[in-house]
Amino acid sequence: MRTIGLAGGSLLSELGSKTDIQLFFDCLNTYVVPKHSEQDWTLLSDRLYKRYLRLNELDAALFLMEQIRNEFAALPSNSIDWQDYEETKAATNNRLDTSKGTLADVFERFFENFVRCCESVKNSYGMFKSYAGYKYEPVRFIVTDTPWFTAESMRPLEEYDALEGDPFWAEKE
Repeated sequence: MRTIGLAGGSLLSELGSKTDIQLFFDCLNTYVVPKHSEQDWTLLSDRLYKRYLRLNELDAALFLMEQIRNEFAALPSNSIDWQDYEETKAATNNRLDTSKGTLADVFERFFENFVRCCESVKNSYGMFKSYAGYKYEPVRFIVTDTPWFTAESMRPLEEYDALEGDPFWAEKE
């Protein structure tokens, strides 16, 4: 089973299986979006989920991610029935610790690594933007296993922009 992570700037952080990533977004859409329907969540639920974040979107995405963390902190982890998840954990490379107290605790690595990737993007851009040939290294979900990572890291951002359907990281193995 492939491992999915967050990439941004010079940082690559492994998070877990595509089930782990999908579960995070399912929780976002179930527990946060309906409660705060006045906000536009597509920056995370579409741009980050399927594509990548542009430089000018990072601050807004960080703000939204902090809101999600706060909402998840108010939800006990037993808000979710983890039975199917736990039964497939060993076979699917699932990495979430479902015994933690709140959903924020369960997804803590997601929040921490998201912030770190955004900081890495900003730092890399600040240091290298004036170099000839520099290409923006966006925050995005990506398969971290070799050789998939090598192929994905070379995929042009235009392919992400034109993407219809499932994200590249969720493709069948």
